[in-house]
Amino acid sequence: MFAIIGIGSFIGVKLDDKFPNEHNLYAIILSLSSVILAIVFVIRRIIANSKDDN
Repeated sequence: MFAIIGIGSFIGVKLDDKFPNEHNLYAIILSLSSVILAIVFVIRRIIANSKDDN
């Protein structure tokens, strides 16, 4: 989970360095997207593990 968020945030910051804009949109968008992706990943893993236990 931390790796997904870290990689997404890192890429967003690097894109903002390469393509500057007023509000750091790349960092904001990729950070939020990576948080959502990490949450979905964790939820899917929990569901898969609960099905395996039954």
